[in-house]
Amino acid sequence: MRNNRHGLVQHLQSWAKLHHVDADAILVVGVSGGLDSMVLAETCLRAGFNLHVAHINYGLRGGESDGDATAVKSWCEAAGIPFFAHQAKIEKAPDGIQAEARKIRYAFFESLRIQLAETTGLNAYVVTAHHANDQAETVMLQLMRSSNPLSLSGMRPHDAKRHLLRPFLTITKSQLAAYARDWDVSFREDSSNAKHDYLRNRIRHEALPQMESMREGTNEHLARWAERFQPIATYLQSEIEQARSRCWESLEDRGVLHLDAWVDEPLHMEVLFGLAQDHKIGARAVREVSALTERLVESGAAFQTAHVRIVRKKRTLHWTVLP
Repeated sequence: MRNNRHGLVQHLQSWAKLHHVDADAILVVGVSGGLDSMVLAETCLRAGFNLHVAHINYGLRGGESDGDATAVKSWCEAAGIPFFAHQAKIEKAPDGIQAEARKIRYAFFESLRIQLAETTGLNAYVVTAHHANDQAETVMLQLMRSSNPLSLSGMRPHDAKRHLLRPFLTITKSQLAAYARDWDVSFREDSSNAKHDYLRNRIRHEALPQMESMREGTNEHLARWAERFQPIATYLQSEIEQARSRCWESLEDRGVLHLDAWVDEPLHMEVLFGLAQDHKIGARAVREVSALTERLVESGAAFQTAHVRIVRKKRTLHWTVLP
């Protein structure tokens, strides 16, 4: 094992203790061959963790993709680390290639995690190299396209439901690059990251650099902001769920929103947004649903989509799921 007990290695060890990751737990580290994931793999190795590397070859960049797989495999062989590769083929991508690739990636990581956990009897986690710059991009993306204010909490460092760890969320890209130089970590550049075809890439290459030039440290600031907002978001989500339980009556194929109880809730509009999302109503249409709650609206007034019909009946709204 490479001997290094300071800086990023110490950060990872302390972070793992903070998040109650067992010292002998299996870490399935997603490694693309790029700077971020190669530094993550190197850090896990130097920290002495039970490291297993998982790599996806989507074949989208031809020989460049194959070169990435070869480079990651060579690093694993030199370090004596188990290497698991998956040759993916994206045939249909109704939500876009990036979204489909993400589904394939995490499905493979999770299947490997389960397999290793069952085989060894040890706790196993999926670990990714998302860092502070990625977190800043996520916050900006959510601000631009999400209707849920709580989404501004960004990516969680420990997603317990998915057994997913992101230990670098407070570490900047430039800090990772410095460790790559100090440790002489080889990595490959993904040419697709330089394209401006995707919104995230435009935020990465255009918006955030401009913001950084206006105020140095913006990337790190946004990442820290998300970190601080996460417990607040968790608390607010709990409050919204409790508020919903006080004014919403759920039945088999329908539900009833009791307006007198609903309007008294400080977070009543968040309750309404949540119900709309559950019934596949777009955020922009919530204003129309909200109009049904106004005091002077008569019984019989209705709002309908392909999925649900909402009818005002005195001081209630009746939601019926459509077949």
